Amino acid sequence: MDEDDFHELLSYFRALGEVVVFHEPINPRGANFQQCLDAAHQAGYDDVVDGLQQMQDSHQYWVEYALDQLNTVQQVATRFDGLQVHSWPDDGLVRSTSGQLSSKLNAMQQAVSAESFSGRAPALSPEQSELARDGESVEHLI
Repeated sequence: MDEDDFHELLSYFRALGEVVVFHEPINPRGANFQQCLDAAHQAGYDDVVDGLQQMQDSHQYWVEYALDQLNTVQQVATRFDGLQVHSWPDDGLVRSTSGQLSSKLNAMQQAVSAESFSGRAPALSPEQSELARDGESVEHLI
């Protein structure tokens, strides 16, 4: 998914009245990943197959993909007043980073989700925010 895809999807969720959306980048392991790869291949989505295959073949490609996904969805979420995206970075992603980036991902991973059952809007979680600001690439953080 790219920025436009996230915007469209979050627009739907916001229109439904949702205030918390959970997000996790694809992890290239396990039977579920292979099922996605097989289904994309059978459906003729060659560009999706190529991207998924790159994630499976190159750990560095997956790290860059996952960081970009986390950053993009958090940036897009700022356009929707009252909507919070609770992102979940994989343990393997946290271990593949260092310094401030690793600390930020670990805090994001440990943050308590903000859904509120009291009828009040949940407070925004500072841990659940973009990794790079204003459309910046995350590549300088790697």
